[in-house]
Amino acid sequence: AIPILAIVIVFALSYIAKYIIKSKDFEYQYQLATIDGLTELYNHRYFQDTLRNQIEISKRYNQDFSLIIIDVDFFKKFNDTWGHACGDFVLKTVAKIIKDSTREQDIASRYGGEEFTLMLPNTSKEDALAVAERIRSEIEKTDFCYEGQHMKVTISIGCSLYDSKENPVSSPKELVEQADKALYVSKRNGRNRVSFATKEIISNTEVTN
Repeated sequence: AIPILAIVIVFALSYIAKYIIKSKDFEYQYQLATIDGLTELYNHRYFQDTLRNQIEISKRYNQDFSLIIIDVDFFKKFNDTWGHACGDFVLKTVAKIIKDSTREQDIASRYGGEEFTLMLPNTSKEDALAVAERIRSEIEKTDFCYEGQHMKVTISIGCSLYDSKENPVSSPKELVEQADKALYVSKRNGRNRVSFATKEIISNTEVTN
């Protein structure tokens, strides 16, 4: 009986070990597929998939849903003046401030390059603007110190809102375009500011580089 029991125990332990290894491997692969390697925020693919789901949830439960797009002002100068490692440092620091300034249910992503997005489920226009301004202010007053070099960093922000009555967008792309137009207004008006996608902005603003 003892040899048989030993075999059963060994078999059970090997099965558990195999399960743990598979679980860790799955978690690692999932992180590779959804997390941006530099900033440790969600990546662009995860953002697109989640945005679609969040809009559907907002439609189903008749909830507001806010989207924020953040762009680091004059980011090219950090790479050109101090090198790409400095640019990476700026992006990682900005990402951490964004993450630290949000709730657990909010979803921060790296949209691409020096752009970030923040999805705010069940969040009104007023609350979204408050979050955006808090992030903008925190970054403006942060001392970015890289290898002894002190730098000031600012961001421009555009916000849009899904609202079943006032702004029932037809697609995730439409909501992104609205936030992007608001972002362009912030840049056009001097940068380091927050703009919201009003009906006038949505109708009249043409986004250009």
